[in-house]
Amino acid sequence: MSGHLAINHFVLVVDNDAVVSQSISDFIHSKGYSVIVSDNLEDAFFEISLNKIDLILVNYFQPDGTAITLLEHLKSLNKEIPVIVINDKKDPQAFLGCFEMGVLDFVVKPINVELFWYKAECLLTRVQLQQKVKQQSSELEKMLYEKAREEQMARHIFEHLVNIDNNHFDFIKTFCQASANFSGDILLNGVSPNGNLFLMLADSTGHGLSAAMPIMRVASTFRAMVSKGFSLVTLIYELNEKVYHENPEDRFVACIILEADFFRNKLYVWNGGMPPVYLHLEHELSNDKAFNSTNMALGILPPNTFVADIFSIDLPNHGYACLFSDGLIEQHTLEEQPFGIGRLQSLFDEKLGDLTHYLTDSFEQYFQGKHIADDITVCTLDFERLYQWHQTRDFKELTSNLNGEFSWDIKISGAMLLNADYLSTLNQFLSVFGFATNFCQRVFTVVAELFSNAIDHGVLKLDSRLKNDPEGFELYHSIRDNYSERLSADDWVKVSITWNHMSELVITVADSGKGFTGFNRSISGYPELSGRGLSLVKTLCKQYELISPGNITRVVME
Repeated sequence: MSGHLAINHFVLVVDNDAVVSQSISDFIHSKGYSVIVSDNLEDAFFEISLNKIDLILVNYFQPDGTAITLLEHLKSLNKEIPVIVINDKKDPQAFLGCFEMGVLDFVVKPINVELFWYKAECLLTRVQLQQKVKQQSSELEKMLYEKAREEQMARHIFEHLVNIDNNHFDFIKTFCQASANFSGDILLNGVSPNGNLFLMLADSTGHGLSAAMPIMRVASTFRAMVSKGFSLVTLIYELNEKVYHENPEDRFVACIILEADFFRNKLYVWNGGMPPVYLHLEHELSNDKAFNSTNMALGILPPNTFVADIFSIDLPNHGYACLFSDGLIEQHTLEEQPFGIGRLQSLFDEKLGDLTHYLTDSFEQYFQGKHIADDITVCTLDFERLYQWHQTRDFKELTSNLNGEFSWDIKISGAMLLNADYLSTLNQFLSVFGFATNFCQRVFTVVAELFSNAIDHGVLKLDSRLKNDPEGFELYHSIRDNYSERLSADDWVKVSITWNHMSELVITVADSGKGFTGFNRSISGYPELSGRGLSLVKTLCKQYELISPGNITRVVME
């Protein structure tokens, strides 16, 4: 123990017997400790006020009091200093009174210094440990306080970033219960430029902050792609790629995404690794439908092997949908049994749109005092209120971007002609302006067909009659593929799309080919040129014309 205390730490010996106090003082010094000697209590009180005393050795009887007087003084100062009392006789009453005041041990005269030192050393070690524990406790409390403040701030920022663009619709009701400061469950909604509603419930692996971090990326990707008008399938593939590449291998995100397409009157459901989506539909032969998971959760499969299987039904005007994470059905009740999917389904059929209110009011009844093992989220969607919202909302807001004119032009040349992926950009561009999804897809089909024909028959001068039999079809594509190395900047296709004040979309596709010589007027009515003006394109357009000399095609859509 020698040398363990700092130089300003002392052992205080209080005894009016100079011989005894000197012998004890010399012995303690020999052990490497500093000693202060006082021959009365008044001096002892003074030394206690000035110095850091780690141990007091006091004779029970003093000229100005007893050891009890010293103990009462220490108590009034709220100082916890270990005390050993010296007595020249075994006085049980004195012992009892001292022990009641907090004395840790007694030494009876004549003093056995070895026994005394053993007791003193144990007490000094105890003091050091208590001081260390107290210091560590103080540091721990400070760290916990700072951690709580940081988590509070992080949680505020997290919830703000995740929910910043969430709309508060009366047709979406939710019940949420997090198992930690951060939730790995998230419920998002968004309205695309064409007016379709997207609703997503995601459940990230794990709990707390480690589960919440992937959710932030999922939320930002969902929000960005919905706002830009991407299709549901494109959104799903992008979410999977983000989670797969940006998270550890053991982290994935189970997810449900619903899209209400009001233009096609369809409800699309994608379920990846989540519990079933339940539908309770009125006026149906079978009131209940369930969409079980037929897909892997996001982030498990690499993008090149990931496939999105999407359910589709007619968009209901009445009834309810129920989405939930597995936290509630796996949570143990007071009966030590899982809540269970059967109980939740029965409650949904009984309560329907009031399910979330019921869970809020009855949660304590089922789980009072139970630790929440996993994040819990339950959501209901009221189709009747959804339909009313769609019917009453301001459609001018959806089509306001169309009250004007724009043009979109792209020219591609060289080998890029055969591998250009421009169509997704076109689709996104039109969606941002608020065009309906089905119209965007019609435009997609028309432009893709005209572009392909401009390359094949205008730039490459291939004869479409080759495709009339299997061998010719194979030869046709073989010739087409071999042309890629021969294409130069002089070989080009230009696409021009214009939206005019008559609410017409005019599409013009021109190519670097020579066309058909001998024509000096519009030749849209010539059926023999159907290789360049496909019947499919004609059915999708209001007007179609092939302009002389035959390397320009112009169509009008509305």
